[in-house]
Amino acid sequence: MSTEKQSKVTPYQLFINGQWQVGDKGIIDRLNPANDQLAVSYQLASKKQAVQAVKAAKTAFDNGSWSDLDGAERADIMLKFAALLMENQQKLGKLESITQGTPLRYGCSFIKSAADTFKYFAGLARDLHGHSHQFGTNRLGITLQEPVGVASLILPWNFPIGELAWKLAPALAAGCTAVIKPDSKTAATALEVGPLLKAAGVPDGVVNIIVGEVEEVGQVLTSHSDVDAVSFTGSSASGRQVMASASSQVKPLHLELGGKSPLIIMDDADIKKAASDAAFGIFWHNGQVCTACSRILVHKGVYPQFIDALIEVANSMKVGDPNASATELGPMISPEHLANVQSYIELGIENGAKLVLDGRQRMPEKGCYLGPTIFSEVTPDMVIAKEEIFGPVACVMPVDNMEHAIELANDTEYGLGAGIWTKNIDKAIKAARKIRSGSFWINGYGSERLEMPWGGYKQSGFGRELGREAFEVFMQTKSVHLSLNT
Repeated sequence: MSTEKQSKVTPYQLFINGQWQVGDKGIIDRLNPANDQLAVSYQLASKKQAVQAVKAAKTAFDNGSWSDLDGAERADIMLKFAALLMENQQKLGKLESITQGTPLRYGCSFIKSAADTFKYFAGLARDLHGHSHQFGTNRLGITLQEPVGVASLILPWNFPIGELAWKLAPALAAGCTAVIKPDSKTAATALEVGPLLKAAGVPDGVVNIIVGEVEEVGQVLTSHSDVDAVSFTGSSASGRQVMASASSQVKPLHLELGGKSPLIIMDDADIKKAASDAAFGIFWHNGQVCTACSRILVHKGVYPQFIDALIEVANSMKVGDPNASATELGPMISPEHLANVQSYIELGIENGAKLVLDGRQRMPEKGCYLGPTIFSEVTPDMVIAKEEIFGPVACVMPVDNMEHAIELANDTEYGLGAGIWTKNIDKAIKAARKIRSGSFWINGYGSERLEMPWGGYKQSGFGRELGREAFEVFMQTKSVHLSLNT
């Protein structure tokens, strides 16, 4: 929350038009969720400063300092930036850990992943093209792929540097300029990116980074007339608000929202491997993952066996100090979010689900910790089976057969991810075709590749990140008609 007292660390300022700028709306302190100690502080932007950031991006786009560069020139600068990320990997990884709670080794891996994302889209920056059509002997049609303009990039708190890379890399490759708003809980790595981009050769004003309260700056970032496109990742409820705001200006939108993803375990699956995979899919990153397989649909013939195997794997996962090399699960993002997840655990018990593993028993005295939690005997009508908990809480449900599993998998307002474990490839492909989700994994849940698009169906949003599809919101197509021999 905002504070008037003098912070114990130097607060991050806003990064606008290539310069640090003092925020007008006070300071917010971020406590390390592992130990409740002050981690970083941020100065908050006013509405006026949000407008200033948009105007800087608009000026930079219009003067062509970035948008008019050859794709190869943009690629070279992006590759230099990727190298700078790796030069600062330890520092940035530490910031990811102390603000988000992730184990340090994962925080450092996220920096490498971000660098790889910029490398991938740097390659595509050299290969953006339209197509041509010949209509008889004297008419020719060509299409041009042009950057949309100023992109507003609104980031979530669970993967701060990762989501920045997924959005900013294709935006820059396309030739767009940007205003980035990271979540105030995990904004440090995003703010560190500003000077690194400048050092790599990105012109002033092309990328602007502000931290601010949604009530103060949100409308500017979604409905200002100089914002040409919006890419948002967050909850479905917030996504609907962003969509409503942006609709006033009919802006291109990308929304990556909530999930309640199913993982099917058939009776021919390798139960030990499936349980290990499911545990990673729901408990990794404390279940604070939009595609977390929070609904595990297990064939009744192997249901008891699978429950035992899942408990065994969950109990083996190390919960504790993010700086310890063996730690797999650090603290959750905040006391408020921890309390919300705990309320779902209580609700599951009240509704009659069987708590077979209680993660609340693995909570140190300090920090926002919660161990892996498993419910069995969950029914589709229970709240814990319907709502996104966004925590390390697995809801395991028995199914009679493949048809029953597909029916339950689709019994949700979400459609982000889904998966199956089976040795029968025919059943696996049938499930992939029948289940309405943007991603589907067979015998290995949750993996991602830069070449493969990422996004959702239904209330999980629309548009895609990664792959060539990521350019859709950042580029527009122009048809050019040529009359020859005139």
